[in-house]
Amino acid sequence: MPPNAPYIIAAVIAFGIMIMVHELGHFLVAKRVGITVYAFALGFGPKLFGFQRGETHYSLNIIPFGGYVRMAGEDLDNAGGPGSFRTKSVWQRMAVVVAGPAMNLALSLVLLMTIALTVGVGATNRIGYLVPGWPAEQAGLRRGDAIVAIDGRSIQSGDDVIETIHARPDQDLVLTVERNGRRFEVMVRSRRDQTRNIGLIGFKPEAIRVGVGRALTWSIRTEVETVKVIFSALGGLLREGRKMLTQLAGPIGAVRFLGEAGAAGAEIFIYTAAVLSIMIGVFNLLPIPALDGGRLLFLAVEALRRRPVDARREAYIHLVGFALLMLLLIRLTVFDLFRR
Repeated sequence: MPPNAPYIIAAVIAFGIMIMVHELGHFLVAKRVGITVYAFALGFGPKLFGFQRGETHYSLNIIPFGGYVRMAGEDLDNAGGPGSFRTKSVWQRMAVVVAGPAMNLALSLVLLMTIALTVGVGATNRIGYLVPGWPAEQAGLRRGDAIVAIDGRSIQSGDDVIETIHARPDQDLVLTVERNGRRFEVMVRSRRDQTRNIGLIGFKPEAIRVGVGRALTWSIRTEVETVKVIFSALGGLLREGRKMLTQLAGPIGAVRFLGEAGAAGAEIFIYTAAVLSIMIGVFNLLPIPALDGGRLLFLAVEALRRRPVDARREAYIHLVGFALLMLLLIRLTVFDLFRR
């Protein structure tokens, strides 16, 4: 078994949970408003196994990326029955559509709060962990030492320490260290991280412990900032077009990325999973046919016009959108397979 196989397996499981939570949102709200749900499926393609319970068939399918909840009335069948999606009010249908992405954002919030409450948020200027064999340890630094200045410049926080070292790859740094009330200086030479092009000396600062209130505030703020970054990236995709498309990752690339995060530690793995869950939620809310955002757009038009869009025309548009999304997914998967 390859050395990173456990992390890849963990990444696949994590993605499965994100998909399950998304579809569970649609499912629970649909049932709550009285819609008949024919199928709850994780994955696409041939069925691995499944079972029937009541009106719903639950299944796990062979292609693990994606899933669906099939409701009465979605495919123009039973369009007028009491349990039909189409006979519910616009606001009830909107709630069903939004519930999937909302659950992804809720999952992300739970993951971020888990980090905040167990690990902490932000950083102090004290050393919490030393990487064996790296410059910080070789210079004689110890866990609990506080870095109070770098090259004579006073340090105000752990973030200052990190930013200063990151900005100085392959350079000698004079650290003023405080230990047991005594201050002294040591010199370390930073190493360049080739992937991120930043300087590192091989330590992790102590995190700031917080309570539930601050953990929740930090988690919400982190979600908001992540959404801003996602929309900024989408703007770049629209501006750059084909050039940016080659830099996107498909399902295989995303799993590989999450697996690499797992190799870096549980904290990084959970944080990366939280960010990816946000991305899934935001992506599904984009006004693209076949996505939740596309369905939401049709419902908004219906609410404004006070009459529904022609069902067959809407179904055709979603079908075309789904086909185009599948083509994009295939293309990105090919890129992932040949990308190192």
